[in-house]
Amino acid sequence: MTANLVVDASVALKWQFKDELQIEEAIQMLADFIEGKIGLLSPSLFAYEIVNAVHIGISRKRIPEWEGLEIINDILSVGITLVDFDELVQTTFNLAKTYKRSTYDCAYLALAEKEGCPLYTADERFFNAMKDKVKLIKWVGDYR
Repeated sequence: MTANLVVDASVALKWQFKDELQIEEAIQMLADFIEGKIGLLSPSLFAYEIVNAVHIGISRKRIPEWEGLEIINDILSVGITLVDFDELVQTTFNLAKTYKRSTYDCAYLALAEKEGCPLYTADERFFNAMKDKVKLIKWVGDYR
C-alpha cells in the first residue's frame, strides 16, 4: 500500500522555482510520487495558490512572464489528488479558530487530519508556529 502525504503549494513550487532552498528534498518527493512510492494529496485550493504564487513570482521578476503558464500547467498536471474543499470546511474553520492561523494553511492541515497522514510544508512561518502543536506537520527539508 502506498503511503499518502499532503503537500502544500509551497512544496510544489520548489519543483519549478530554482532559487529556493530544500529543492532536493522537494524534487525527491516528486520523484517518489512519480515512481508510485507515495501518493500526494492537496485540498482543491492548491490550484488557486499555485496560480497566485506564479503571478506573484512574475510581478517580483523571479520568473519571466512567458514562463508563467508553463509552470502552472507543469505543477497542476503532475497528478496530485485534489480533494474538494467542501469536505474540509468545518475542520478547516475549527483549526483556524483553535490555532489562529489562516484558513488556507488550515485547509491542508484539515486534509492531513482527515487522511491521517503527514502534511509537508515549506512555509517556514506556518511550520514554526505549528510544529510543537500538531505532530502531522513536517518540514520539507526533513523529507528522507
